[in-house]
Amino acid sequence: MASPAPIPATPLLAIAILAVLVSATTAGPACSESDRDALLSIRAALSEAHLGVFSTWKGADCCANWYGVSCDPTSGRVADLTLRGEAEDAVMAPDGHPASGVMSGYISDHVCHLDALSSLILADWKQISGPIPSCVATSLPNLRILELPANRLTGEIPPSIGSLSRLIVLNLADNLLSGAIPSSIASLASIKHLDLANNQLTGSIPANIGNLATLSRALLSRNRLSGPIPPSIGSLTRLADLDLSENRLTGAIPDSLGSSGSGVLTSLHLGGNRISGRIPAKLLGAKGLAIVNLSRNAVEGPIPDAFTGRSYFIVLDLSRNRLTGGVPRSLASAAYVGHLDLSHNRLCGTIPAGPPFDHLAAESFASNSCLCGAPLGKCT
Repeated sequence: MASPAPIPATPLLAIAILAVLVSATTAGPACSESDRDALLSIRAALSEAHLGVFSTWKGADCCANWYGVSCDPTSGRVADLTLRGEAEDAVMAPDGHPASGVMSGYISDHVCHLDALSSLILADWKQISGPIPSCVATSLPNLRILELPANRLTGEIPPSIGSLSRLIVLNLADNLLSGAIPSSIASLASIKHLDLANNQLTGSIPANIGNLATLSRALLSRNRLSGPIPPSIGSLTRLADLDLSENRLTGAIPDSLGSSGSGVLTSLHLGGNRISGRIPAKLLGAKGLAIVNLSRNAVEGPIPDAFTGRSYFIVLDLSRNRLTGGVPRSLASAAYVGHLDLSHNRLCGTIPAGPPFDHLAAESFASNSCLCGAPLGKCT
């Protein structure tokens, strides 16, 4: 007797089987055991008691919903570790109101076992202390973003930081880092954003900083840097924002600064240093420069009469220097001058009439040798 024909699978069963097969072939691999162990060691070195940042760090697969952890979908390796104390996501702002997180502890050198990392961000936690593990500079060759700002990190910037040839963003601002800026930093061939502001860095700015051909922002303010501004900085044709304020820099402003003709440099902050010499005429005549602050230095000589119809200054602050001569008449030809401060210098003569001078307050010209005319008193 012939065997009965097999009963065909129902359509729903076939669909369910197909879904399982598709899921098995498309789901990314689970994170490696070594990466999971490294993350758990990082967590063990840190303490965050109020927001539950690490509450999701459980289970075997660290690529599955561990807060702040992202993995490469092909390899299953941890590619990004991003924990921000000022974020606005569901963990940091569960009620829709951003919280300000506080995390203490230190950065474990087990972070260097995550050797597939592309981004390492531990930002705005206020109490993370200790040094930056030196192995970060040597064991994370794929790192493109390193952000550790607004903590209490101490010690020096790893000397081999220049080994990170793919690094685009280096942000170590608002810490307690000391020592010199490593000379190797000039080897960061891909760097675009460099922020070392508000630390306790000493020594000089590396002379070969001009090698950073892709650099667009260099923020080194509020440190204890000394020595001259390297002339090579003028060769940075993509540099848009330069802030070297509140340091102990000496010497003259390099003639090369602002003379590239590219029109990229937008803001220049050199206030609160010990800079001397004269203001380069090409600097004030540079196309695109909108914010210039040279205040509280020892700059001398006349203000260059270099303004043109393309000059557009949101801020032009030359106050508290040793400038002499008169107020440049070419300033009247500028397309726009918002905030102008020439106070506390040694300027003399009549303030030109008309715009932009007719909308400026007397404070813009106060405490000079012998300036007169509106908005100051009449000339005699």
